[in-house]
Amino acid sequence: MPGSENEYKYWGRCSSTHDSDVAYIVGHRVQQEIKDWLINQFRDTDVVLEFGCGTGFYSEVIADRVKRLTATDLAQEMIEQAEERLSQYSNVDVQMGDSYDTLFKDSLSDAVLMTNLLHIVKDPIVVLRESHRVLKSDGRIVIADYTGYGMPFLRKMGLGIRYMRKFGKPAPYNKSFNPDELAGIVRQAGFVVEESRLVGTETKAVCLRGKKVG
Repeated sequence: MPGSENEYKYWGRCSSTHDSDVAYIVGHRVQQEIKDWLINQFRDTDVVLEFGCGTGFYSEVIADRVKRLTATDLAQEMIEQAEERLSQYSNVDVQMGDSYDTLFKDSLSDAVLMTNLLHIVKDPIVVLRESHRVLKSDGRIVIADYTGYGMPFLRKMGLGIRYMRKFGKPAPYNKSFNPDELAGIVRQAGFVVEESRLVGTETKAVCLRGKKVG
């Protein structure tokens, strides 16, 4: 099932200001907490695939900590930003790729990384099943996703207002997963959930690691 062209065109148009816009919306503190968590999720022997890498903002966190990273996105403008950001890393390859149908071989990678992707795609379970397909047995899925869960009402309203100022009205299928909901769809895709936690103070994100068994 290929991804919706409109999804990728929308985010491609935002590429030049994407990082500063997201920082304005969620704040630097939760971004740093995600980075701190991600650093400990990978090994120097890992071959990693990243779905929806965007500008490479989080790819850069793990680039020098893994054996090889293939960072993919279907928005050409995002790919160009990521290529520039990650050009110094000889072990990183940036390429076009649809997270619904990546065209990678089965059982290829040790880990799949997805940051702030699942809450904006129309069919997250399809993306998760695709990640399951490309992972080796005992391979890991590593997910970080912004959420409004656990935020007081006024802060949640402020988050929504800031989002609309920068990106406009969100798509009707956008989601805000709490830790249990995210863990539920990850299990539905065939993973065992090893860790699921809420990080952040004023703004929140769900960080989850799962494993493919068998």
